Amino acid sequence: MRRFVFEHGCFVRVACLVLLVGFFIQVTGKIWIGSGSARNSQVYIWLLLPTLISLCFLRYFNISKFFCAADASWVLFLFWVGASAFWASGADRDAISLAKRGGLIALYILSIRLMILSNENYFRRVLLAAVATVALGALISLVNQYLILDRPLSYRAFRIDRSGIKDFANFGWPVAAGIFHGALSLWALGVAFDSKVSAKISAFWFSVFAVLAVYVYFTFTRGAWFALLAGSVAVVLFQNSKRGWGAFLVGGGLSLVALIFYWPQLMTEFSEKQLSGRGFIWAHYLSVMKGFWFFGHGLGTPFSYHWPGSNAVSPHAHSLYLQQIYDSGIVSLILLFSVLLVVFKKAWNFIGGKWVSLAMPPLIFALVAMLTDVERIFTRPGDYWTVFWMPVAIILAVSKRSSQ
Repeated sequence: MRRFVFEHGCFVRVACLVLLVGFFIQVTGKIWIGSGSARNSQVYIWLLLPTLISLCFLRYFNISKFFCAADASWVLFLFWVGASAFWASGADRDAISLAKRGGLIALYILSIRLMILSNENYFRRVLLAAVATVALGALISLVNQYLILDRPLSYRAFRIDRSGIKDFANFGWPVAAGIFHGALSLWALGVAFDSKVSAKISAFWFSVFAVLAVYVYFTFTRGAWFALLAGSVAVVLFQNSKRGWGAFLVGGGLSLVALIFYWPQLMTEFSEKQLSGRGFIWAHYLSVMKGFWFFGHGLGTPFSYHWPGSNAVSPHAHSLYLQQIYDSGIVSLILLFSVLLVVFKKAWNFIGGKWVSLAMPPLIFALVAMLTDVERIFTRPGDYWTVFWMPVAIILAVSKRSSQ
């Protein structure tokens, strides 16, 4: 599958070097590019456009080797969700603008495949460099907020989501910050628990994980907490190393202590606050879904829950799976599960491979986080490309040779 990439010489290799730059920008852009439009423009220029040009170049060769039957699952999902924009009502964007996001995601998936097929070692280095860069941003944010600005440390007294230094590392909302940093932390933990790396490298990447995990903790995003716990257990299982199992025993004890410490707050959340009011949101969701279960309201149709006695409005269903049905119906959820089925089957076929061991825990993190927090995965370039589509694309790109 990879031989044809090298057969076409300099063009593809140069293109893939450009893609690596674009990939680094896509993952780390929120740390050092404050403007969302400027950040997306850089992703278009350095990552998506070169991918499109490369695919146009490759069409003159045996492109059938580049695609496989498994691609039909995510193509159908993206097509259906994009098509649902055409029966939406009240959308603040036109249907074509919303639907073309599927094309952008497709290019992102294929860009990762191109990079892995061209030089997977370079791709791995750039991916880990991006994780380390995000960890540096998290460390600067923690130091500035809690040591310099002296923010309170008590439960939810202050929820970190930015550095406090102009627009540097500004994620705009604690939930988004917690999910993004939690997903990337598991890539670091995967390297730390890899039995093939030296003790010094393992210690470095565990410290990177620790910084990101502390950041996630101080976002006080409970969905990210539980997802990080599930993802960490998955890292231990997939890496299956002495380091991992040793850390699992220590981490399990610390988690038990934390559970005992926060038990009163957790009981309050479940019994009185209903998970920050999600119970009320979900009850409203059921009332507005009558007659729309199969096809959904259409991508872009506003979801609004107006809180009684307040001007506050919840703009989404606080569950990716419920929001997916609201937007594009049960059909889209079935198609999403078909994508996941293909990915899990691929992971099973290459179980123990380096990419599967690294990418599956972040994907499990995403699936858990999506239960209560993630709004949509059908978006323009952003956090949820890194959280969900990146591990999906990496696993789909795995070949027999790359899994070694």
